[in-house]
Amino acid sequence: MIILIDVIDMQNNYVIYKPNASRTGSAMSVDFNKEKKSIFLEFAKQIEEKRFDWQNKQIFKLSAQDCAKICVAIRDKKEELQLFHDPNKSINETTVKNAVLKISKSNYGYGFKINQQEKDNTLNSIAITLTEDEMYILILVFNKAIESIFLE
Repeated sequence: MIILIDVIDMQNNYVIYKPNASRTGSAMSVDFNKEKKSIFLEFAKQIEEKRFDWQNKQIFKLSAQDCAKICVAIRDKKEELQLFHDPNKSINETTVKNAVLKISKSNYGYGFKINQQEKDNTLNSIAITLTEDEMYILILVFNKAIESIFLE
């Protein structure tokens, strides 16, 4: 069963669901992994009225510095921020050639868009818009993660 409200659970996850009637919605999960000292943003497309395709999710790993960049951009009301990652620099085998996370301020909140280019040059994108209050919670999660990484 999928709950269509924002949730912070005991595993440090913050999940935002944005379904719509045309089934073109999306969801974003924010997972703090203390051992890896990173936050993982996971994006999924809507596949049914109340279901999202977490099997084919796109993942963007944020370091403490990435989280700080996002917090500063929001604080300073920047119109746009882009983070570029090259997963090929990782030890793990991946099919992703590169990934870009774009955060844009709009009249409706903050748009998050992940673009991942596969090694076969296929481009996959998922976008979701966060409201001001959802973004506030996200900033709190980022701040808590940064504290946990450096102060505990």
